[in-house]
Amino acid sequence: MSRPYALRLTESAESDLADIWSYIASEASEETASQFVGSLGAHLEQLRHAPYSGPPRPQLAERLRMLPHGKYAVYYIVREFEVVVVRVIHGARDHAAMAMRGAFQV
Repeated sequence: MSRPYALRLTESAESDLADIWSYIASEASEETASQFVGSLGAHLEQLRHAPYSGPPRPQLAERLRMLPHGKYAVYYIVREFEVVVVRVIHGARDHAAMAMRGAFQV
């Protein structure tokens, strides 16, 4: 069995998660927000063992992949023995426009 990849979140991804938590906490409850972010974290852990499981999204950025989680899209790149989570974005947002503004650059 191969060793798990390291998992790293960019500052943008960490900010996205904080914003998601705040939004869910204000719309539902802090408990619901914590449960959602916790389930997302567990889903991200799976990338350590299967980093190429998300489909490529080369139209948005070179080497970018996407892992769906509920209504959100987790965008990440795979480097040598490392998965770098670039952004976590709601599916209703215009991801192509965000890519044009450089939202997926590491």
